[in-house]
Amino acid sequence: MAISSATTAFCSSLLCSTAISSSSSPTTSSFQFKFKFPAKSLRSPSPAVTQAYRSSIPSTNGGSAQNQFWFRRGLLFTATLPFLLSPYESFEESLSKAAELGRGEYQLMKDELKKVVSKGKAAGVLRLVFHDAGTFEMNGDSGGMNGSIIYELDRPENAGLKKSLKVLDKAKSEVDAIRAVSWADLIAVAGAEAVSLCGGPSIPISLGRLDSTEPDPEGKLPQESLDASGLKQCFQRKGLSTQDLVALSGAHTLGSKGFGDPTVFDNSYFKILLEKPWTSSAGMSSMVGLPSDRALVEDNECLRWITKYANDQNLFFEDFKKAYIKLVNSGARWRSL
Repeated sequence: MAISSATTAFCSSLLCSTAISSSSSPTTSSFQFKFKFPAKSLRSPSPAVTQAYRSSIPSTNGGSAQNQFWFRRGLLFTATLPFLLSPYESFEESLSKAAELGRGEYQLMKDELKKVVSKGKAAGVLRLVFHDAGTFEMNGDSGGMNGSIIYELDRPENAGLKKSLKVLDKAKSEVDAIRAVSWADLIAVAGAEAVSLCGGPSIPISLGRLDSTEPDPEGKLPQESLDASGLKQCFQRKGLSTQDLVALSGAHTLGSKGFGDPTVFDNSYFKILLEKPWTSSAGMSSMVGLPSDRALVEDNECLRWITKYANDQNLFFEDFKKAYIKLVNSGARWRSL
């Protein structure tokens, strides 16, 4: 995709980024994606949105793991919503109200995202997640899932993400009109919804991430030219294992990489990796995948996980869910109690 007069083409990989060719340093685009921080709508929410929010608050009675999850999230909202703490009600009653509000906020985000994220847009939304969270490294004090991607749209590796962010901004405006949410939370939830929409696993997302007020350092995303050893080292610096690397790479089943149906999230990526279609000179087979995808299947440790996921889609779904949660929690700073 050309983003300047330098006629530069860039990798649209979910996990990796690189410049294929460039005649000069990338220039700042004259188009600036403008957000208020946090982006808030100046208009009132529609009655339908308000009603959806009110009706999305179910009971927290019961001892299921899901109810316990939302009860714990309620602790966070108790700290940020002091009006809940009436002198005439018990602490337990206040916590219950906070848990209900947390559940309602999460459901509101999901409901609004479903209105704007289609199967055709899922790959771009998921790429947005990886490029926001993928800047994290354990030995630094920056990067991670912090919404800084809104300041980084003119970077070469983020070419094409303005469109995906505009899609999410429509949902965020509706949510912010009721209760302001961070970009970091919204992007994390949007990626999970994109996966689920395309047939993948349901992924629960904790809320409470704080947004950064500045861009993350450059050069932190993994390059598509890395071999398997380089990819594993890169992911280790981010606190992610080789298993996480392979599981997250399975997201390349979405989009135009040639791994099955571009709008279906399944284990086709791993099945096709084992076939190594790029070794064939027939038709478009040689164009399947990126160098980083092809490198994985040549590494014995990665190949072990590729084979497992090719043979067991349920295992892939479960491991992808765990790796995704690790990814969107990496480097995040949270609202404190």
